[in-house]
This record gives sequence, C-alpha cells and structure tokens, in this order.
Amino acid sequence: MTPAPDLAALRAAAQRVIERHADRPLPGTWRLVRLSDLPAIAPTCDQDHRGRAPIHPGVDGLYDCCPQPWIRVGVLQVADLLLALLNHQPTGAPTPAAPEAFSDDPTGAWT
Repeated sequence: MTPAPDLAALRAAAQRVIERHADRPLPGTWRLVRLSDLPAIAPTCDQDHRGRAPIHPGVDGLYDCCPQPWIRVGVLQVADLLLALLNHQPTGAPTPAAPEAFSDDPTGAWT
C-alpha cells in the first residue's frame, strides 16, 4: 500500500507549475468559469465585473482584466474537484459560502 500523498505539497507544486506556464505569480485562489461553452477554472480576479461584457460569446465569468491561464476542463465534476484541491481551506478555517452558480444556458444543463 502506498502512503497517502501530501496534499499541501501537491497543491503548492501544482500552483508553481501553473505559474511557470503563466510566466508570473497568480492569486492563490481559483474559480469556476465557462470557456467555449465548457466548464473551466481560472485564477480569481480582483476587478469589479458588474456591467462589463465577457471577452466573447461562449464565455462566462472571464473579462479582459482576468488573469490567465484559463484552464478548460470540460467536465463540471472534474472542475469542482480541481477547485476543491487548489482552494483547500486549512483545518479549522471557516468554510466560505459557495459562489452562486452562473449560466446563460436556458436548458439548465450547465450550471
């Protein structure tokens, strides 16, 4: 049986790899977005997006000020898993409220 992985070390290593590909430091938290009509994750943006238009149709939650990389995942459950791993809260820390789901899909298939 293999020992349990050190999730804190894996999280830090993943953040370093993503920052190396982005060629700059990134915020330490990630969020769910929609890119080309597929679930994706992106670094948290500190700008106010009210009243602004997304970068192009088929995108939700991404604006010209949002830091990259934007990582298209394609499967909502996998995106949720990546967010849970990358945004781990320390033990004893209050759990933040889940962000409101966003979608412009009238069928409700994507939330």
